[in-house]
Amino acid sequence: MLVVVGGCGTVSSTTPESSPTSGTAAPSATDPASPTPAPPRPTLREAGATIADEEKLKSLVQGQTTKDDVRERFGMPQEVVFSPGIEMFVYFRDRTSGFISRTTERVEMLTIRFDSRGILKDFEYRFAGK
Repeated sequence: MLVVVGGCGTVSSTTPESSPTSGTAAPSATDPASPTPAPPRPTLREAGATIADEEKLKSLVQGQTTKDDVRERFGMPQEVVFSPGIEMFVYFRDRTSGFISRTTERVEMLTIRFDSRGILKDFEYRFAGK
């Protein structure tokens, strides 16, 4: 049985049409002088991203790899768990399909444990699905 705790949030912001102090309208999308907005980046679900390939996992060396090394290879963890003498980074991803009825195709979870000095103690990588 694979248990995954979810929770990758998204952040969005909007630009007001006019500034309360200036009284002028923001450039419209049809204004040729306005810069073209960058296309939105695909989310992990849209891109079908994976946490790690085999080479990244092989680069984790017990007793040598540091927390900074892990952040460099895998990015910021979705969860950080502290317990006596151990700190854990938890990474998880799911890939879904469908628009109205979402179906989870693959779930991945990487748990990396560090000792009190911030050096890799051990790790566990699990996946389920395609």
